[in-house]
Amino acid sequence: MTVRQMLLQLVAHGYEVQILGATVFDNPKGMGKLKEQFPDLNAHLHQLIEAEDGPLTHQLVVSYSHNRNHFTTHEEGLWYSQYLYMLDSFKPDIVWFYGGQTLDMLIADEARDRDIPVAFYLANGNYKSPRWCRDVDLILTDSQATADMYRKTVGYSAKPVGKFIAPENFIAERHERNRLLFVNPSWQKGVSVFVQLAEKLERERPDIELEVVEARSDWPAVLRETTRRMGELRNSLSNVTITANTNDMRGPYRRARVVMAPSLWWESSGRVLAEAMLNGIPALITNRGGMPEMIGNAGIAFDFPDACYEEPYHHLLNDEELQPLVDAVISFFDDEDLYQDYVARAWQVGKEKHHLDRATDRLIGALTPLVGQRAGNKDFTIAQRKRHRQRLASRATKPDFKVDSSLQQLVGAKSGEKPENNEQQTSRLSLTDNFTWQIKGKIMVLDNRASLLKSGLADQMAATEAFGIVAFDPASEIKEVKQYEGSEYIQLFQHALLGNGEPAKLHACVAPEMTSILVPLPAEQLPKRHQLGAKSLAELPINTVALDSIEGLGNLDWLILDELSDAMSVLENGKKSLINTLLVQARVVFQPTHQHQPNFAELQHWASRNGFRFYRFHNVSQYSHLPEELNDRTPCATEQESADMLLLPSHERMAKLSEKERIKLAFILSAVFAAHDMAFELIADVSQDRALEFLEAKKLLPAAVEQNNNAMPPKIDSAKTAFLGQDDNLFELLS
Repeated sequence: MTVRQMLLQLVAHGYEVQILGATVFDNPKGMGKLKEQFPDLNAHLHQLIEAEDGPLTHQLVVSYSHNRNHFTTHEEGLWYSQYLYMLDSFKPDIVWFYGGQTLDMLIADEARDRDIPVAFYLANGNYKSPRWCRDVDLILTDSQATADMYRKTVGYSAKPVGKFIAPENFIAERHERNRLLFVNPSWQKGVSVFVQLAEKLERERPDIELEVVEARSDWPAVLRETTRRMGELRNSLSNVTITANTNDMRGPYRRARVVMAPSLWWESSGRVLAEAMLNGIPALITNRGGMPEMIGNAGIAFDFPDACYEEPYHHLLNDEELQPLVDAVISFFDDEDLYQDYVARAWQVGKEKHHLDRATDRLIGALTPLVGQRAGNKDFTIAQRKRHRQRLASRATKPDFKVDSSLQQLVGAKSGEKPENNEQQTSRLSLTDNFTWQIKGKIMVLDNRASLLKSGLADQMAATEAFGIVAFDPASEIKEVKQYEGSEYIQLFQHALLGNGEPAKLHACVAPEMTSILVPLPAEQLPKRHQLGAKSLAELPINTVALDSIEGLGNLDWLILDELSDAMSVLENGKKSLINTLLVQARVVFQPTHQHQPNFAELQHWASRNGFRFYRFHNVSQYSHLPEELNDRTPCATEQESADMLLLPSHERMAKLSEKERIKLAFILSAVFAAHDMAFELIADVSQDRALEFLEAKKLLPAAVEQNNNAMPPKIDSAKTAFLGQDDNLFELLS
């Protein structure tokens, strides 16, 4: 956001700017403006698109993933080729960039090879290696604190130019001043401190309103985790209002009385603080990085214990450590004279330090010596031959952008692959490049024991951007929890699960996968293979969530229930939420290990009374009584232990499904369960042409149908051959 505003200011002052990037973002939420112009980025994969942004035009290489860590070698090659072409065709006087990964270093390297000056924008504390700046002439940063830190710790000099904030989206025209505002509830930004403060104010000063603006992070997830560690898991706080991620911050700033920014990592400056000062809003901050510099005397800085500043930034303050922050908030709300004094200070700091014109003057002053060299007017080949060991120079030509779909084929099923064995659990999605699914809205999935995450399917599903997954992990079996923080597609709640909404006891067993709120059977009732693993080690309190009590769930398309929870209690307390659900996947056991485990008869009875019908079993688990080494060589497992029971809408409900619902269900059944026949029938009810395309993409049409009529084999009589040219008759023939 800052660099974009810098470029807008340069254009306004006569600079000619060209921009090259890729469709990678810190968070998918940042793709909002781009998707307004390119709703279907997949249609432009590995092509160069141009996104208009007022006077700026962003040339972007369309990548498979929005995550920079997943940028492929092929995509890097495309980007690098376009960069060389822009250097030799645009011939810039200066190259400006940010980023410290391997490809980024070639940006400065190639510019220096042509004697073009290079500038770099640096606004965090992670650039401790000297390699990235070897070919950089000017390092710009946003605060003196960051410049001082790098000079002392690494040895290079950086020039502070401040923050760049345009008034139209960030400065409110009027101010109500009635809320404590917190932006971007992430662990690094100090959300653990804010949750503790909010919970205490809810008890002691419920009249003080708080507002959280979600940016990259997910407030419900961090609230649950923090309150769980505080001793009582909470799904919401009555004094906190949640505002979704927004590009227009004037609303939150209009309502804000105080801004809170208790960042726990090195904060180079804190954009929200500069925005607060420009709105005349005092701030409460931690004494870290450039934050005190941003607010001057228009706020209060706090020093927390050292443990707070250590990753993963989950440390909880005790009452004595938290109280000064509570007192400061109360003072700003109760003492009007004190508050107005700080408001006046904030206005002054905003005017003197953060006005856009002052920042622009500093930026242009820093760039002028480099631009003055007029490097773009020179012959690049002279510098290139001087540096090249073989005395050679080159001029890049416009690159040829070619699509490489190998990564998609790796993530999904390869085109032409035979359908998976229906008795086996699908370990990857069954997708093909030859058929484009047109899904309207996200497919919402509720997974009661994170089975999708454990199988690896969740990440593949998230990559399609078609699914929204809410997963519970009652036994904390998922180890890499941090990777899901802030995800737009996957929310993970640990030490919680669906049930009747009442507190329960979690029986922690020797084998974590057997930990359950259900009581393990006595050892004498278990086969030897389960006797040790099912032994209970401890009983832990755990909260259950009634499905019908979940607020903001919206449509629930697919419910997944495990065999170690009280499935019937979940279903009975979720009748309202399941009225329009398309698929219930419930695991049933044939060889019980715990009391009251779900069984086929109970689930079948519930389904018949609530608009569902049994479809089939999936992922049947079987045990072999052969020695393990022998069974590995010659698999022979005959005792069935459990299976997933798939429930679809009853025939009556199925007939009433909308086109949107039919396509959603078809996608789930085909992509996840390889149930292409049922998917075909659902698609056919919407469009027979699309259903034919689906069959062709899945290689399910008979070979004769794929040929023209003149090439039909003799086994098909002439009457049926004539019908093959008409789609409706083809369906009749196939059926």
